[in-house]
Amino acid sequence: MQVINAKGLIMGRLATKVAKTLLSGEEVIVVGVSDTIVTGSLRQEVDRLNSLKHQKSKTNPEHSPKYPRVPHMMFKRVVRGMLPKKTSRGREALHRLKAYSDVPETIDVTGAISYPEFAKKPARYTTLGAICKAFSYTTPV
Repeated sequence: MQVINAKGLIMGRLATKVAKTLLSGEEVIVVGVSDTIVTGSLRQEVDRLNSLKHQKSKTNPEHSPKYPRVPHMMFKRVVRGMLPKKTSRGREALHRLKAYSDVPETIDVTGAISYPEFAKKPARYTTLGAICKAFSYTTPV
C-alpha cells in the first residue's frame, strides 16, 4: 500500500504514476488532492467544465455523463481515464484507489511518498480545490 501526498504536485503527471501503480496490483491512497496543481488559468478550466456540463444525450438526457464537483472524485475520474475501465483488470485497479481532498486523521502521512519531479510549477496554474469551488457555484446558462 502506497500513501501519496499530492500537495503541490501537477495533477496529470501524478495521475499517470498512480494509474501505472494501480495496474501493477498495488493499493494507492492519495491525500491532499484539493491542493494539486492544474495547468492553465482558473477561468479557462471552469469554462471547459461548464461546456462539458451542458452536453446532453439526444435520445435520453438521463444517460448523459455526470461530472464530479468535489476534488477527490474529480481526481479519481482523471485516473479512471488512464485505466482500461472496460476490462476487469482496469475496474479492479480503480477499486484499489482511495483519494481524499484533505489529510484524514486515520491515515499516517509520515511515510507518504511525494514526487518532487512533479512539483515544477508552470507559468499559469490553479489548484483543483479552487476549480471545484468555482465550478460548483457557477450559475447555469
